[in-house]
Amino acid sequence: MVLLAMLVAADFAAKAVAENVLAGKIEQQGLHRRPAVTIVGFPFLTQAASKNFRQVDISAANVPEGPVTITTLHATATDVRLSSYAFDSGTIERITGTALISYSSLANTLTRQIGDLGTLLRGAGLQLSPAGPDEVRASLNLIVTTGSAVWRITQVSGTELNVRLVDSSSLPAALLGKLLNVPLHIPALPLGLSITGVRVTEAGVVGSIGASDVSFGSS
Repeated sequence: MVLLAMLVAADFAAKAVAENVLAGKIEQQGLHRRPAVTIVGFPFLTQAASKNFRQVDISAANVPEGPVTITTLHATATDVRLSSYAFDSGTIERITGTALISYSSLANTLTRQIGDLGTLLRGAGLQLSPAGPDEVRASLNLIVTTGSAVWRITQVSGTELNVRLVDSSSLPAALLGKLLNVPLHIPALPLGLSITGVRVTEAGVVGSIGASDVSFGSS
């Protein structure tokens, strides 16, 4: 029983070391934040001996990507093949996951993107909420009146979203002109990830992300 406990403890200790090394390598791949990494499966040492992790879960919060801050990122890497027993390089067959841009993060991005008029939006207490599977509603409390707007969120490419005004009420013409089309460039997601789809949820705008045949770490 004591020997079994020691073996289990050694397995968990080795797993923690590997997860820490992988987290550092993933951060270097453009994440800009050290992620939480979990190697799924027990025992760990048999996977390490074969230099193949069946599944690795990756998560991070408040990741800056160009004008946008990704509130949370969750990804699952499958079939991670290591180049060495140091866990510091290898290839990943497939990565899938989601990137959430919360409404508060999206509001901050919009106010920055439209220049000086962003001050008006911030002062108006810009509040965003879902208006459909691909639309976001904004409510503003202006000095002389209240206003609202509906934007449609679409995917333009693997690194860009578009926010297009489709409806509005009681908003100044100068502000409307700036809000007609707002491109959101996400310059470089980590690990070669790209946006494969987008939807509006109660929590915010969720992008589906994915990549395949990804190399990481040193050669």
